[in-house]
Amino acid sequence: MELIVPLYEVVYDVVLLFAMAYIWFFFFRRWNRYTAELKPFIRNAAVFLGFAVVGRFVDLVGDFYRIPYLNAFLSFFYGTAIVGVIYTMIRYVLLLEESYLHFRLSSYSSHTKAAAELKGAYIALGSKSKFVDVMELIKSAKLPTLVFTRNPHLYQGMEFVVPVWVTQATDQGISPTKLHVIQEHALKFIRKNPNAIVLIDCLEYLLLYNDFAAVYKFLINLKDYLIPAGAALIVIVDESALDERQRALLLREFEPL
Repeated sequence: MELIVPLYEVVYDVVLLFAMAYIWFFFFRRWNRYTAELKPFIRNAAVFLGFAVVGRFVDLVGDFYRIPYLNAFLSFFYGTAIVGVIYTMIRYVLLLEESYLHFRLSSYSSHTKAAAELKGAYIALGSKSKFVDVMELIKSAKLPTLVFTRNPHLYQGMEFVVPVWVTQATDQGISPTKLHVIQEHALKFIRKNPNAIVLIDCLEYLLLYNDFAAVYKFLINLKDYLIPAGAALIVIVDESALDERQRALLLREFEPL
């Protein structure tokens, strides 16, 4: 066996061979791992990358032996590998687009349907993920929305949302102890904007300054005013801020989101 090419070409061919073999082995190990929808892509990738590995091996052997029709042989294996991998990638991207668009359309449809049926009193019990869900629901509804909140900045850029700061520190907002003022503010908003939404995302803060009975009566009264007007009342609260009795009372009057 005699080296018929410069040494750096041998090193180059060896490195590429190991790289291609690793990639091929990566896909080959996953031959039966995924669902029926993804298996064709994994198997196609393994097969076509196998052509590339064979081509690299023959190319390496050609560094030591003169192989007849070597260029034609390499063109066939490399060409098959390149075309096959491109075909597999295109098919995979098309699958992703189809799945993504289907998800987006389904999500849009569900939000639109929910927004159209957004009448009544609702409560979102949970963590920040529930807050995000309610925000998406409001964005899809695009109805006039009055929000009583501790964080008005969260609603910046939403033209149809009017945030009201609930705070004890300044007169720029509404004090949490003045539940009647919050109610009057909400009723005034509903009179000007029929079929609107009133959102309270600071129930825990209200409970710091009022006992549960007072806050519960306030919510029930507000609900009784809003529902006949065709409006929606949404309350967001961290479930850990309530005991079992309080949670049961709220769920009796509010539909969970």
